[in-house]
Parts: sequence; structure tokens; C-alpha cells
Amino acid sequence: MAIISFSKDTLVDYVPEYGGNRQSDDPCVVRLRFVPFGEAREYSRLIAAKTVGATSQEKIMVISQALQKEQFVKHVDSVSNFSVDGKEVSDAEGFYLSAPGELIAEVLDAMQDSFRLSKGQLKNSERVSVGAS
Repeated sequence: MAIISFSKDTLVDYVPEYGGNRQSDDPCVVRLRFVPFGEAREYSRLIAAKTVGATSQEKIMVISQALQKEQFVKHVDSVSNFSVDGKEVSDAEGFYLSAPGELIAEVLDAMQDSFRLSKGQLKNSERVSVGAS
């Protein structure tokens, strides 16, 4: 079987597994761009460079989280079917700031892993739901 990946410019509709979302009739969908290994590694280098001389774990964590948020917001184009207190949240930053940590971690993992991203693509997850019925 061939290995299939995505270019960094391709928008992919990803359906997170979190909370049984993939089995939902109207799932939350995160439209995002794949982060190739080289770019992910560049974020790691940025974290290392910005934390040189940091004297506390707290400062290192703040720097790391800020860069993680930057990467997330840069690669998430939009979100659909996600609401907080009855209000739709459709932008990357609003989603990042209001979604559960586990959901954000899943999306971050998917954007850096083409296999996971492909498995969670809207068209592939629909097949899972139809087959499960």
C-alpha cells in the first residue's frame, strides 16, 4: 500500500474522535493544513531558541504554549459545529481558547501525522459511520 500525505497548502476537513464526535450525525469538523516534519521541527527549534536562558519551568511552559498556539492558529482554517454556551465558535483562536485540552491535543497530533489526518478526513470518517450503522 502506498503512503499518502498532504502538501502544506492543502485544506483537509478533519473530524476529531473526541467525545464520540465521529459517530455524530452532525460532527464537529476542523478544516486544517498538514504540518510536515520539517516545519514541526522548526517549531521545536524556535522553542529551544526562545527558552535559552529561561530560569524557570513556568517561563519555558509559557513560551512553549505561545508557540504551540501560534502553530495551531496558523494551520487551522476554520471550525464548524463547535459551540460554547450556545454560541458557534468557528475561528481557530476561539476554538483553541475554548475547546477541551484533549480535543486540541488530538487536532495538533492529527495536523502533524498524515496517517491520522487521513483516517479522520470527513470523507473517510463518513465511511466509518455508514459502515457502523
